[in-house]
Amino acid sequence: MLIVDKINFVNEGRKILRDVTFSIDREHKVLVGENGTGKTTLLEIIIGSLTPDSGKVLLNGTFAYIPQEIKFLDRTGVEEIESAFQNIKTIEEKLSHIEKSENFNEKYGKLIAQYESIGGYSYKQTIYSMIDKFRLSEETVSLKLRNMSGGERTKCLIIKALLSQPDLLILDEPTNHLDIESIETLEESLKKFNGGLLIVSHDKTFINRIATHILHLKGRKVEEYKGNYDKFDETKNRNDTTKIKERERLLKIIEKEKIFIEKFRYGTRAKQAKSREKKLQKIEVPEVEKERQKKIQIEMAGRGGEKVAELFHIKKSFGQKNVLNDITLLIKRKERIGILGRNGSGKSTLLKIIVGKENADSGSVKIGNSISIGYFPQDAFLMDPESTPLNEIIAYGYTIPDARDVLALFDFTGDDVFKQIREFSGGEKKKLLLAKMSIMKGNFLVLDEVTNHLSIPMKEVVLEALKNFDGTILLVTHDRYVLKNLVNKTYYLKNGKLHAKQLEDKKNTKDSSQKEINKINSRIAYLEKLLKNEPNNEKKIKELNILKKKAQLLYKKSK
Repeated sequence: MLIVDKINFVNEGRKILRDVTFSIDREHKVLVGENGTGKTTLLEIIIGSLTPDSGKVLLNGTFAYIPQEIKFLDRTGVEEIESAFQNIKTIEEKLSHIEKSENFNEKYGKLIAQYESIGGYSYKQTIYSMIDKFRLSEETVSLKLRNMSGGERTKCLIIKALLSQPDLLILDEPTNHLDIESIETLEESLKKFNGGLLIVSHDKTFINRIATHILHLKGRKVEEYKGNYDKFDETKNRNDTTKIKERERLLKIIEKEKIFIEKFRYGTRAKQAKSREKKLQKIEVPEVEKERQKKIQIEMAGRGGEKVAELFHIKKSFGQKNVLNDITLLIKRKERIGILGRNGSGKSTLLKIIVGKENADSGSVKIGNSISIGYFPQDAFLMDPESTPLNEIIAYGYTIPDARDVLALFDFTGDDVFKQIREFSGGEKKKLLLAKMSIMKGNFLVLDEVTNHLSIPMKEVVLEALKNFDGTILLVTHDRYVLKNLVNKTYYLKNGKLHAKQLEDKKNTKDSSQKEINKINSRIAYLEKLLKNEPNNEKKIKELNILKKKAQLLYKKSK
């Protein structure tokens, strides 16, 4: 279906891709790698937006592509989704303009038959079924894409892509703006997808659930591994250990041979020395790129009071939409609180009100004694695009050498510190925001999607830093791995209210519910069989009715 053959790509003198080769038939392959290594560039070469310097891409069949940054925002959501059925829309157009003529009935009949055969009477039902599945309202999809949240836009394009039934689906970080429920819906849809998948993702849980193969982009080349991310990580670590041992063994041999060659180059054993020198030149020592052990420490100015922040009856509306309705919350020192909720539920608005970036319509926020806030906004693009990483850190009073040391922890080294922010990828911009956050000296971190766009290794580094942070953390995130490994208290924002929530794995909960449903159904079948012979057994009839209601409730809950 897709063959990528020896792709090379150079950008402004910098080699991005070197002899990249892989293929996809109907496998589900996920492309991983550090931020700024060229993953999006590779996707753009595959779809034809960029031309490689050498190599070729062979793509047989249809494809659908969803980029990180969605353009063409003038259509409404439903118009965008309906474009997946362009063949049906074309026939609808013909039917509306068909002219009366001698063979009108024949023409009309053929068009109607064609229209019916390709699902013309049912496609709108299919569309709204998918819209409902991804929890979008009819009101939302009637908006223009530009007026939607990032998550709502992404959902519209995912629905369109799935309904178009392409041979190959190409997605660039599809989970970045999605809430957890929508990510799980996407996972279920992709598992059922019969075509090939090529996805760039940094969401470890998502990758583990949908990947059959991992494509690792490192050192400008792609290496392929069979299995999900955990399997890839295990195999890669084992391979790296083997490579290191083999490299050490060969370097010892080379050193020993060099001593022999130098010793006998001009003596009686010169011929033997020359022979050994030729053999030495043929030895290929495997390259091993040493992983830099990064450790980030988030600076903190004092411990602060026990009461970090108090929210009293916070209300906020946008037009007719009531986003926050009487929110009251106490945040205590050293708590790690996660705020969950669907896209557009008001999570970011709540954080902005807490840090003073947005005003509530009513209610108040009281920040505790000696509390200093370190705020990490969702939108990394709020930084001055003309600025540079070095300028951003120097602004906090750092010398150039010290600023370079800070930036190096976030992979900004050499001339990268002088690049304008506009040149960086989404992940690199996020890393720069993290570098700034690490030196703000806040003892109360308010984080909005802090790990979005970050590579998995960098997420691990950031997660470790947050675990070691001695202050208080309030974060909005849809990253299940981060939630599982960091937060100790979770709230769900729904219909303007905060609800205390026990964090669960929906898949495990669903599996557990299904087991209970199966058990109840077995008992129901047994009772129904029994009641055929004992139709007046009131005790069994009562038990049967109770079990049927219980099964119905469990079924609804599992959906």
